[in-house]
Parts: sequence; structure tokens; C-alpha cells
Amino acid sequence: MSRMSNGLDRELYDLKMKAEEYYRNNGVPEKMEDVLNSMFMDQPPDVYGHVANFFIDFAKSPVITKMKCRMAYDSSCYSTMQTEVYCMVRNYDTLISTCLSSCYAFGIPDIGKQEDKDTEEANRLESVKVAMNLINTDISNKLKDLNPKLQDEVDSIAYDLLVKLKEAEEAAALLDKAESCDDEQKSEKPPDASSPGKKNRAQTPKGKGKGNQVVAVPNELPEMMFPGSSAVSAVSRTVCTAAACLKHVPLYEHVASLAGMQDSTQYTLPLPMVTILQNGRSAPGKLNCVSEFMVIPKPGMSAHEGIEKIVQIFRHISKTLVGKGGSKRNSSKDMSARNVTDIGALCPALDKPEQGLDLIQDAMTALEIQPGEDFNIGLRVAAHDMFDMEKGKYEIITGQLKSPEDLVEFWVELLGRYPAVNVIIDPIRKEDRVSWLKLCDRVTSHCYVIGDCGYHRPGRLITEDMEEVYGQYQTSGIVLRLEQMNTVTHIIECSKKMKEANNDIVIATCQGESTDTFIADFAVGLGAKFLKLGAPCRGERISVLNRLLQTEDLLEEKGMLGSQNEHVYNHIELPPTPEPAETEENTPTPTKKDAKKK
Repeated sequence: MSRMSNGLDRELYDLKMKAEEYYRNNGVPEKMEDVLNSMFMDQPPDVYGHVANFFIDFAKSPVITKMKCRMAYDSSCYSTMQTEVYCMVRNYDTLISTCLSSCYAFGIPDIGKQEDKDTEEANRLESVKVAMNLINTDISNKLKDLNPKLQDEVDSIAYDLLVKLKEAEEAAALLDKAESCDDEQKSEKPPDASSPGKKNRAQTPKGKGKGNQVVAVPNELPEMMFPGSSAVSAVSRTVCTAAACLKHVPLYEHVASLAGMQDSTQYTLPLPMVTILQNGRSAPGKLNCVSEFMVIPKPGMSAHEGIEKIVQIFRHISKTLVGKGGSKRNSSKDMSARNVTDIGALCPALDKPEQGLDLIQDAMTALEIQPGEDFNIGLRVAAHDMFDMEKGKYEIITGQLKSPEDLVEFWVELLGRYPAVNVIIDPIRKEDRVSWLKLCDRVTSHCYVIGDCGYHRPGRLITEDMEEVYGQYQTSGIVLRLEQMNTVTHIIECSKKMKEANNDIVIATCQGESTDTFIADFAVGLGAKFLKLGAPCRGERISVLNRLLQTEDLLEEKGMLGSQNEHVYNHIELPPTPEPAETEENTPTPTKKDAKKK
């Protein structure tokens, strides 16, 4: 018995020595002494809460354990993704953040034809499935054990992974194409010159009555997105949200720290740029040249006052459109007038832009809002959608075509009659650069000319030489969206680059919105000038507006709420006309007198 007792005592002694060494190596005795002393001095009501809070600062930094992605649906009930980030936090595998992101990628307008929407949904569904698989496997494995606060590293891993997959897919497609071409060449027979055949179309003379065709520079082909590209933006925004949660700070504050403004003591809210009316080529009516009519509060107006007035304008116009239906016999018209598009905007049949502008200005006047002083109006044009390539002209109204030069005069004249309009997005194609610059020269002293489709996605733009790629294409601002292959890091770097080029930043929501409010905090953290949203209708946009209201209150309580500066319009001038180089034709021939003088 004594031997067994001695053995147990020895084991117990060895165990105590190991425990003592373990605690000593981790500094536990000293820390316990510190927390007990501080607790005695502070006399906290929650003793164990005090101990827990003390040791939190010594816990290991949380790291990503896995990413999860599942099928979900956006505001239009189309397929999208819900992405989740799990982290190891104080020895527990914990769900930290979840985001519902847009997978809209293929460019079908929300007021487009239903058959086009069906095709787009099939493509979207395939892309969602690829993105889900990518997040749940490769991206999740690559991000494991990475600190979510390292946003640039997270973005780089997800982006590079997709680029490699895209390059592999393109290489495989080229190989298949080469093999199919070889097979076709082998199967082709040499043509028999003596056999009668169809004349070569290139040699066929043109029919009578056909004039010379206008040669127009075609629209730049949009970059083809690899199926699953939306995985990159989904991961980026979800990890960004997770990092803010782990830091126990508002998301806008975390974004500001990523943008290098971690010491900021003042935050300004972006001006809401809210769509009231939606129109364009796919909408009822003849109007093609304006796709969105937007309202914008003046700088300095609080978010509470500005959003209240935006809602009043929307409701007033809605009632006006319903009232035009007339008596009970026109109840069907009353109902159709209440219908809204996928972005919540009203969509009346308009035949000219003045009708939409008058609707908004009349509503403002009725509500005692001064157009141009209390509120401004913005127009989203999307000029590439109304350009007729065969005729080389813009079909601004069905049946009414204008050349690029005439379109400049059209916009100058319209903005002259409606001085409340101080924002116009994509008024002319960037390919018509001479006309673009002429318009900028004439209106940018009082109006922002903003580029959207004219620029490449932020991931490309930050590596491009602006003068080499875009030449004389200049803008007052740029529209940025966190979608597809765009990352938080890309947009932060792009906004810095464009601000240096005297461009204001417009952060815009994507097609297929959700009730996620990330975009509101993102715009505040970046210090964006404008936040472009759909109409104040339905939860997916109301949630963003409510987040702006909440953020304003939070910042005001902390004494950190700044005010937007008054509009500053940077005038874009036409470049100086180069002097003609001297040639033999315009060089004067020396005379005999000149020779004698020499």
C-alpha cells in the first residue's frame, strides 16, 4: 500500500509541476494577480464579467475556419448567394457574419423583355452554382487560418484564384476552337472555279438608292465575366463585415481604417441620389434618352430631412399619376400607375424628357421645395443603349435621331432650361470623345458629368494608365459598385485614384438588391459624395435609407458628424488645338532677294 501511495504522490507532484510550468510560461499568475487587484479597487457589480473582459485582451486573434455559401433569392426572387464567415473565437467555431450579395451580371434591364429575363436567369443560376462551389471548396480552404482583418490579403487570394480559373477556362476554349478549325479544314473540299455558285457578297454592287453608310466607332465590348465571378465580391464584403464585428466597431469605421482614415474624427454622409422615375428604351412611351430621373438633397441638409422630402416627392408623383387615371372607369389605369419597377421606381409612359422633369419639379413646388436650391435632379442616360450603330446616331426619342454633335446641343439646351439638373450620367458614349469633351466644356461649370459604363471595372482601372487607356475621356465623377470581380480593396484603391483625378465618388447599389445595408456603411467609410439608390419603395431600399438615418444619429451622439461641402464643379475644358506642323506646301519659297540677304 505504501508503494502505491508513494507512486500516486509522485504522479500528483509531477502533474502539479507541469501545471505550474504551463501557467508560468503563459503568465497566468501575474495576470491573475493584476485582475484581482484591479477588481478589488474597482469593485465592479459583475465580478466574473470583469474577469472575462480582462482576459479577452490576451486571447488569440480570431482566424477564419471556413466559408459557407448557400442558394438564396434577391428582391426580384432571382437566384443569388448567401455567404457566411466562421471564425475560431476563444476556442469556439463561431458564425461571425452573413451577407446576401447580388449576382446580377448579364446586363438585362429590369424593365426589359420577359424572354430576355428568362435567359438571363438561366445564366445567373449557372453562375451562382459555380460561385457557391468555389466558395465552399477552394476559397474556403485558401482562407483557412487567415485573420479576417487582413482585407487586402483576403481579396487578393479570392481574386487570384478566380483569375487562374478564368485563364484555364479560356485556354481550354482556345484549344477546343483550334481543334475544331483543324477538323473543318480537313473536311472542306477545294471550290470548283467552273461550277456556278453564288457571287461573293463583297463583289456584289450595292443596290440603287442606298447612300454611303455612316462609319461609327462601335461600343467597346463589355468584359465577359467568368461564371462564378460574383464569388469574389461576396467573399470580400462578408469578410469585411466579419472584421468589423470582431473589432466591435461600426462597419463604416472599419472601412475608413482600410481606406487609411483610421484617425478620422469626422464622417460625412453621402448625398442620397434616389431614383423616382425609370424609363428608357425598354419602357413604355417613346422616350429613350433618360433611363432614370433622380432627386438629390442639397449639401448640408440632414439625412432625416432629406430622406423625408424624398419620400414626399415620391408619394406626390405617385398620387399625381394615379389621379390622371380619372374616374372609376379607369381603375385599371389607377392600378397600373401604382406599379413600380424592380428598383422601386415609377414607370409612366413618357415621350420626351421634359415630361419627367416637369413631374418632379411640379411635385417639389407643391411641397414647397425649391428646385435647384433645396433639391437637385440627376439624370442617368446610358447613351450606349440608345445608339444606333447602323445609322451612327442616337435615337433619343423613337423615330428622332441625333448625331453626336447634335446630341451635345440637345443636352446643353435641356440643362439650360432645367438648371435644377446638376448630375448627368453617361450622356454620350465614351467612343464619341470629341463630342463628350465638347459637352463637358459647356456644362461642367454647373453640372457633374459622371462616367459609369465608360470605365473598366475597378480591378482593371487601378492598374491602367489613365491617359493611355482613356485618352481625353474625362469626367466629374465615377460610379463604383461592389459586384462580380470587384473587391473592397479594389474600390478603395480606385476611389483614391479617381479622387486624385478630381472625380467625385458615387457608390451605387447593384441590380438584385437585398435588405443587406453594407452599401450604406461602405459609402460613409469611403467618404463618397453620392450614394445611388433605387426608389424609396420596398424593404431592400428602405433598409439602406434607415441605416443612413441610424448612422447619422450615431455620429451625432459621438460628436463625429461632419457636413457635406457645397457643390464644387471642376470645369473640364477642351484641350488646346494643336498647331499645324510646317510642311513643304505651307513653307514660303525663298526669293532671290532672300538669297542676297543671306
